[in-house]
Amino acid sequence: MTHPKVSAIMVTCDRLNYLRGCIRMLLDQTLSDLELIVADDHSTDGTEAYVRQIAQQDPRVRYHKAAAKGGINAALNSAIGIARGEYIQICHDHDGYFPRLTERMADVLDRNPNVSFVHPGRQGCDYLMNPLPDCLFVCGYPEVSNGVAWRKFMLTRLASPVTGLSMIRKTALDRVDLFDADFGACSDIDMWMRLCEVGDAGYVNELLLYVRGREPEHPYGGANWPILNQVIRIHRKHLKLSYSGPAYLYWRARREWEIDYSLAISYLNSFRHKRQKDIEEGRWYLRQNGILVSRLLAWLI
Repeated sequence: MTHPKVSAIMVTCDRLNYLRGCIRMLLDQTLSDLELIVADDHSTDGTEAYVRQIAQQDPRVRYHKAAAKGGINAALNSAIGIARGEYIQICHDHDGYFPRLTERMADVLDRNPNVSFVHPGRQGCDYLMNPLPDCLFVCGYPEVSNGVAWRKFMLTRLASPVTGLSMIRKTALDRVDLFDADFGACSDIDMWMRLCEVGDAGYVNELLLYVRGREPEHPYGGANWPILNQVIRIHRKHLKLSYSGPAYLYWRARREWEIDYSLAISYLNSFRHKRQKDIEEGRWYLRQNGILVSRLLAWLI
């Protein structure tokens, strides 16, 4: 398979118990014109042997390991460098992929050459993959939204309306460069906003994806203050790119107030859920980085 329609890239590290099922779901997609690149960030649980065995059975599977362990962005960017597809589909090693996910996203890109990326409707689940009733996100967005307008829409909320499990037109990705490791686990949010500079945003208004929640012991569980900080830095970066003059001053002031409110609520929720670790980390973070109300709360309680 020299030039597949889609290069699906699945970054993994020591998650073989989830990875097996995810590989099968990708290989069972109704769009079979794909390659699946498993980007292994130096696993130690037998991932390499398992993936190489699957690759012998199905030539669409490729095992890839970067020269050095470097986290999700390094593994993802390294795999993009060997991808042969017209479109790049970002996959996680623990989520649930409906059979038509790849086909439906590729169809939007096929029919709309101005679209730089496309994202699907999704269902949030707990870590056991039980659907959460308040986490169904099939939102009725248009199939195509103007890129400039979509980025401004993304800047109205800290919670990204775009899932990290989206599909990118390779030529658009080449124009904006790779995922920025400076934004850590939130580099995808920065990527969607950068792609809005070079094209429009696509959407499939169907439930096509189950997103697994984090395990109770996962390092990103609870009120993760470094994650919040990454998202805030992304918003501040793109506000400067989206607005200028008095409009920028207005939206900056408005967003800073909304961010301050969100930080304060996250801190208070740590008390409500009695998460002592989140309280202590939040207190330290907000005393250094809070804006007004959130910083005051951190000094008072």
